[in-house]
Amino acid sequence: MKSDSKIYRFFLGRRSDKSMPFVIILLILVPFLIAGQYYKNRNYNALSANPAFTKTVVSETHIMKGSPSINYTILVDGKKYKGGCSIGGFSVGDSIGVVYQKDNPKNNMPVFEYYDGAENGTIVVIVIIIVVLSVYRWWKINKKYNDRCPVLERSGACNIYRMDKEYIFVTAYGKFGHNDSYPIKFMPIDCSNGEFEDTLMEIFDASLHNKYIELKAAELIKAMKQRSWRQLYMHSTSVFVHFDRQNEQKLIITPTKPIVGKSSRGLDWDYDRSLSFNLDNSSWKDIINSIRKLLQHNETGR
Repeated sequence: MKSDSKIYRFFLGRRSDKSMPFVIILLILVPFLIAGQYYKNRNYNALSANPAFTKTVVSETHIMKGSPSINYTILVDGKKYKGGCSIGGFSVGDSIGVVYQKDNPKNNMPVFEYYDGAENGTIVVIVIIIVVLSVYRWWKINKKYNDRCPVLERSGACNIYRMDKEYIFVTAYGKFGHNDSYPIKFMPIDCSNGEFEDTLMEIFDASLHNKYIELKAAELIKAMKQRSWRQLYMHSTSVFVHFDRQNEQKLIITPTKPIVGKSSRGLDWDYDRSLSFNLDNSSWKDIINSIRKLLQHNETGR
């Protein structure tokens, strides 16, 4: 079982996400924007170090990327050089002043743009946008982090028993989880949902990755710190939590009920109250709450 950390989800998203990771977007977008701004400011610095002034007229007006723009042509030493900028309020034939770099007239701009100075505002805006988006993304992930669902690589299972004062988590092995063994964990009844979740995830991880150690029934009940199976059945409620990868990535929770009959010494599956959750779109907090409620509900019927 893999539980993605906040840092992992911030940069790469959930493992099941198919969208482009946030870090990839940053790696593509930020260098591109900064490099473009750096190149533009470098041209300005070169121009301001060796400027020359001339006059020309607007040769063309048009709309570029939704903004009004102008084009013009300057004549330097008998050669024509084109230029332009994004600005409105000009018509074809209007006179404008132009600044060009003496040793490189291709680098030019209108006088009003030149006197505005190097354009650092765009970088500031980019940085502010990135910071705002990052803060929002972190807030969103932090808010939902406790609701995260684990990513399970294959089928796994766990039996959870609710005693008077504690929960007993027993690792289940095999395709259908019929083989119980170590590790076995104990948690107090008043444990937090976070502690309950961590224990369940630890048991699931063992079910997925640990080597099964066969235990006899007497050895297993002793490891669970119970005197007998009859005592366990009489003084506990239980649920079987099973991840079925073949069944649409669903986590299935099946509670038990006492066997009705002359010798009421065992438990049977209560399929009528069985629950299933799709891990791709379910809240892990809801899953934990559902497990604990099923165990409480069973207790009232003992």
